[in-house]
Amino acid sequence: MSPIPAVPSRKPLRHPGVSCSDAPAAYRPEIDGLRAVAVLAVIVNHLDLGLLPSGFLGVDIFFVISGCVITASLRRQPGASLADLLAGFYARRLRRLVPALVLMLVVGAVLICLVDPRPHASLRTGLAALLGFSNLELLQQATDYFARSAQLNVFTHTWSLGVEEQFYLLYPLLVWGCGYGRHAAGTTRLALAIGLLSLASLVAFAWFWLAAPSAAYFLMPTRLWEIGAGCLLQLALERGARAPRWLVGLPPLPLLLALLATLALPRQLGMITHLGCVLLTVLLLGCLRPGTGAERLLSRPRLVYLGLLSYSLYLWHWVVLCLARWTVGLNVRTLPLLLALMLLLAMASYTWLETPLRRARWHRRRGGTIALGMGGLGLGAALLLLLDQLPPYSLFSEIGRAHV
Repeated sequence: MSPIPAVPSRKPLRHPGVSCSDAPAAYRPEIDGLRAVAVLAVIVNHLDLGLLPSGFLGVDIFFVISGCVITASLRRQPGASLADLLAGFYARRLRRLVPALVLMLVVGAVLICLVDPRPHASLRTGLAALLGFSNLELLQQATDYFARSAQLNVFTHTWSLGVEEQFYLLYPLLVWGCGYGRHAAGTTRLALAIGLLSLASLVAFAWFWLAAPSAAYFLMPTRLWEIGAGCLLQLALERGARAPRWLVGLPPLPLLLALLATLALPRQLGMITHLGCVLLTVLLLGCLRPGTGAERLLSRPRLVYLGLLSYSLYLWHWVVLCLARWTVGLNVRTLPLLLALMLLLAMASYTWLETPLRRARWHRRRGGTIALGMGGLGLGAALLLLLDQLPPYSLFSEIGRAHV
């Protein structure tokens, strides 16, 4: 495995506060440090729901960061036309997301067929993940995210990717329609549009939380407000108006500690923890600045490296845990091996698959890159469909039943 990479040098930002942009000129290692906090919280929660009761809120942190990153990306590369904007955006997203996702789904599908005598729910979820709507498939399966049945589906964790991918279908169109990056009033128009959509999404989230909690959890329209919060933060920081001035004056360390405390709150607090987590993440991202205690803490090299691995860790950790539940179980003896396996898989994926393919030029035209990405998704879907048609074969069915 490769050693922990050196933290890239900082470059001056064009506005106060923190840019969540992934451009090298605006790279802030503490943002990757926060990603590490988020993915570690998710992993601890998935190891045992009682260890960090609200650790699943790490996904909410990811949503806010994603809103910042996508908004900054579209600002830097606005496109000469709508077709140009969409081609550039989707080519970048496919290069970033598809290789690791397809590999994880194919490997996970083969392995779950060896241990689960009835793998069809997992395979259907994996197929839906390749098409970008596993969250809808899980909702259709009447999945309770915190139930035992969800822990035995090897692809339950892909629901969050479905939420983001569905948001990607909407947001570039909204950006173009508002003239963001092309007209002086584009930022204001986009902020107003995403603000109204986020408000409607928050209202829907609150209503569904009481009427249909699984829908509130899995649906993109009820989660849009979290990604929208990150979009609005990035827009505010770009404007450099009054709000960012008071925002960057906040002390980041108490906000970071409060965010960590939120992850430890009882899950029964429900909607309150989601609201608190998103608000604290927005405030923390807005006031993080060089030289503060929170910035130094989040910029520690090992934490930054885990943040760089966060996508890979998120993809593979659930596969490892789910397969362990079907076979050796989760206990004190197996835990060190499982954690090491998660890390090794994530490092291998990041080093030898994600990074080379993200930097490579897949095709001389962006349309060709998109075609190759869609072809990879199609190949993965064909393999999962083939596995779904095979007769049941569970190599460890007796062991698996002992842990179900």
